[in-house]
Amino acid sequence: MRGPAAPRKAGIISMPLVTLVSLALALGICLVPVWLLRHRRPGRAQDYLVASQYTRPEVVRNSSIAYALRMVAFVPLFAWGASGEIWPAVIASAFFGLGVYLIYILREPLLAFLDGALSGDRSITVHEFVAQQHNNDRRVRLLAASLTLFSLLGLLACEAAALAVFLKPMLQGHAATYLLALGALLVVVSCATLSGHSGIMHSTQLQLGMLYLGMFGATVLLLYLHLSARTPLPPSGSLAIVFAAVFCVIVLVYRRSKYVDTDPIRSAAPSAGAGRDSACASALSRFGKILNICLSVLLVLIIVVALMEIHAAGWAAIARDSAAALRAGTGVPGVGLVALSIVPLFYPLADVTNWLRLAATRSEVAGVEAERRSAALRGLFRMYAAETCLMWLFMCVFGAIAAAAVGAPSGTNVLQTFVANLVSADNGPNLAVLSLLLIVLIAAALSTMGALFSAILCTIRYDMLLVLWPGRTQERDRASKEPAARRRTLFAGAALGVAFGAALCVADAFFQIDFASNTFLAALLALCCAQLSLAPLVVGPLVARGRDRATLGPGWALVILGSGVAGGVAAVTAYFVTGAEAWLWSASLICLGSGLVLFGIARAAAARRSA
Repeated sequence: MRGPAAPRKAGIISMPLVTLVSLALALGICLVPVWLLRHRRPGRAQDYLVASQYTRPEVVRNSSIAYALRMVAFVPLFAWGASGEIWPAVIASAFFGLGVYLIYILREPLLAFLDGALSGDRSITVHEFVAQQHNNDRRVRLLAASLTLFSLLGLLACEAAALAVFLKPMLQGHAATYLLALGALLVVVSCATLSGHSGIMHSTQLQLGMLYLGMFGATVLLLYLHLSARTPLPPSGSLAIVFAAVFCVIVLVYRRSKYVDTDPIRSAAPSAGAGRDSACASALSRFGKILNICLSVLLVLIIVVALMEIHAAGWAAIARDSAAALRAGTGVPGVGLVALSIVPLFYPLADVTNWLRLAATRSEVAGVEAERRSAALRGLFRMYAAETCLMWLFMCVFGAIAAAAVGAPSGTNVLQTFVANLVSADNGPNLAVLSLLLIVLIAAALSTMGALFSAILCTIRYDMLLVLWPGRTQERDRASKEPAARRRTLFAGAALGVAFGAALCVADAFFQIDFASNTFLAALLALCCAQLSLAPLVVGPLVARGRDRATLGPGWALVILGSGVAGGVAAVTAYFVTGAEAWLWSASLICLGSGLVLFGIARAAAARRSA
């Protein structure tokens, strides 16, 4: 009895240590750019809400990609891959990439709005854009901002709770797990307080490198484990290995060994020298260069091991199994597949974070000619859309490879089952996979929470405070009143974020939320209805490119926003009454569809009046 118990005890002792070391590494990388970009007293809201100084387009692009690779996306994608359901991941990733690139296609009125807002130190949010199209009505702006704030806080809480659920198998005691997740949220709040959006973007683009390090490293080890065990490959596993090899070739070609930006970060503190790089900034730049080399090596290793797997299984068998995996069905209902295409297509246009990131690029392109400006933005959004689409598919592929190598049965709590299998196995490769996977999920959670919290602060400061307390934020004496407005913004954002995160953690502790289930994914899409209801009022003016025929009266705008939210709430209520999951899937479709129909009716009525 004593002999077999010793290895398990060693594994139990090592798990918390592995967890804390991985968390410390991810947090350490997160905090270095924040310290370098710390500011003391920004004179304008732009200095901490948009960018305190010049931000390279590569940083904006990488931070945007990291924001899209969120925990609440990784969990269902992993589950679909582990269960062999390929098509939901293909549909969601393809339409999200199209939605991101749609921002570039409809960029002209959007950029004109941002240029005017930045030059006048005004709001750069989607709510201000919508309000401007409807006689600058403060009710429209306040309602749109309130809906966005609710949606962003809900998504922020989901990230924190999902991280807590993942940590449960590694840490004994649920209280410590939830405290660790809320601690990560407080770190994000501290980062935004110290360095604003500039620090969040630089921190997030480094988190992208850490996420890639964990993902690619874990994939190499899982492929090696499966090759060593020589277990049969399921059809989805064969397709996953082929896609992994193709994916690595594509990334090696277009990334050219530059996955994170390595330009030294210059301090935003007033006492810093104008042209000198600090020792810390130089060390961080060297770390980024080493990380880029390591990522290229890992991609090459994935290609080599994948080709060995394909050769061992036989090229004909791999082709046959891959075709069978593509012909396989899915457990997601038809209305769910429609929701997975419509929501990712329209959501990026209504997402405040994308408007905030685009505003951060305007200082870089303000002094160049139109052709170079368009080329810079085209390159940014092209890679943002393509790499996000590919990485979502790679997350699904990662689940299929994990299921083949270690065992992650399909069904509920698939990711937690996979983690539990790694924890129970007392050997070096499994422990290494667990450590790398932990880095992936911590980096994904931190980068997403940082972006969401920046968008929350931007919404509170630019829209809620300006509408609710206009006398305290007038242009007159703005410099003297800005520190007080900044303190109110940070306090309100931190209080709301921690409150929502704690509430969802408590709900998970009592009801055991399954973040990998289709029901939770449908509920998540329903949560997006609050922000998705803005899409009809955004798409119309952007498609019309600023012409008057896209504008409506404030009354119609309020009706469109209200109907979208009411439709989503009605669908969720119907789900609780009937228990039919289809109602949850249809919430986002009802929200968007009702808004678009009412927008068309309003434009037709306006056309008849003008005629």
